[in-house]
Amino acid sequence: MKRSLAALASLTIALTACSTAVPGDDASESGTATIEAPAGLDEFYHQDVEWEACEGSGAVTTECATVRVPLDYDEPEGETIELSMLRVPASGDAIGSLFVNPGGPGGSGKDMASDASYYFSDALRENYDIVGFDPRGVGDSTPIDCLPDDELGDFLDKSYPDTPEGEAQSLKDTRAIIEGCVDTSGNLLEFVSTINAAKDMDVMRAALGETQLDYFGFSYGTHLGGQYADMFPENVGRMVLDGAVDPAVSALDSSYFQAVGFEQALTAYVESCLDDTDCPLEGDTVEEAKAHLQSVIEATQDNPLPTAVDDRVVNPAIFYTGIATTLYSEDTWSYLTEALIMAIEEDDGTFILTFNDLMIGRDTYSGEFSDNSLEARWAINCVDFPAVIDEEAVAANDVRLNEDAPTFAPYFEGGDTFCSEWPHTADEVPGPFVAAGSNPILVIGTVGDPATPYQSSVNLAEQLENGILLTWEGEGHTAYGSAGPCIEDAVDDFFINGTLPEDGLTCPA
Repeated sequence: MKRSLAALASLTIALTACSTAVPGDDASESGTATIEAPAGLDEFYHQDVEWEACEGSGAVTTECATVRVPLDYDEPEGETIELSMLRVPASGDAIGSLFVNPGGPGGSGKDMASDASYYFSDALRENYDIVGFDPRGVGDSTPIDCLPDDELGDFLDKSYPDTPEGEAQSLKDTRAIIEGCVDTSGNLLEFVSTINAAKDMDVMRAALGETQLDYFGFSYGTHLGGQYADMFPENVGRMVLDGAVDPAVSALDSSYFQAVGFEQALTAYVESCLDDTDCPLEGDTVEEAKAHLQSVIEATQDNPLPTAVDDRVVNPAIFYTGIATTLYSEDTWSYLTEALIMAIEEDDGTFILTFNDLMIGRDTYSGEFSDNSLEARWAINCVDFPAVIDEEAVAANDVRLNEDAPTFAPYFEGGDTFCSEWPHTADEVPGPFVAAGSNPILVIGTVGDPATPYQSSVNLAEQLENGILLTWEGEGHTAYGSAGPCIEDAVDDFFINGTLPEDGLTCPA
């Protein structure tokens, strides 16, 4: 089975810590110093930001604004684009602005900020204005668009047999989608790199009058934050990166490590499932149960599972995406069990389909997409990380995938055909982020994280000149908000008081 285009969607306790104050941190002094602009960017750095009540603002006060940035920073006098921001004012006296990004790439920071009471503690919301923004190409900022929802959905519902004919059809469909992106989004595609998004973030920081950037990034948001810190180390205020991406690995290695992460999370789920009398997986051991699951998934290539949605069925690619979605949090394991019971015992793939659609931002019944996060994700990833097209390297990667991630290997193998067809790559590509001379940066890693495996957080903390590693020995993607007071208190104390936790602090599950 060749992975469908839907597979590209996934490609985010009490311990007392010893602590010291952060030197040289002026997070509480925003607006008190002259903000300098790089050459040619003065009009952008010193533009007026006009906050207004957001349209449809509910019980929580939200304010919206836009800022202008150059499409191409090498030609600041040329075309400009708009970035859309949303702010939830602090419930108390604000230290300053806390910029947030939920990941993706393609995730809406505006949505995260508008749901600040869900994502962030009362203490953070009391002391900070929470500022979310949609990065360039995303959501309400000048957006990437490729195809109408019905056409995009038809492509994403496909799964390709592992045959020459299947491979040819996959390539044909890939090119059709990319042609749609080029026709609809034009030259924006060339300029949606994380490097440009980091430059945008510095413009927003300055336009809001902040002398340094306080930032909380999750999953891909750690990549954006790390890129910013590496480019503007002197502008880093208090920064926390949760569920880190390792910028120093290739796209091929990144997909391998993610596959292994999902395989390990699946193993943990199956171990738990087998202890449950309702578990639908057959076998006395974890390996036997996983083999049964693999056979169930593979059978849907020739005999897709029917669903309650007209004309939509579950094939292997949709099955894999649905399972992966539920592995992001231990809290959703019970839902995976229910979905597998429906699929295996009732021949009904509706619940699996729903999880697949949750991953790609699609309404299961209407077929409409809630946002452009998937198309933006394609564009940003392909520009940031040029695809590996070395056939020998891809073949070697497929071998280790099947050895170390046998369940998810079909989902990840074959290299990145999509990005190998993409028309643009960045002039610069991410490398190790050092951020020499920055203030301390907290990096949080979760031992059982399937999407951004724990070692990535270890690596990023080591690469950063002033990286501080926090570890949660739990399951799921990212830790803050799930790991309990050990992580939450350490993060809040750092943001609010500038207090550093002990480097290497480990919080039990």
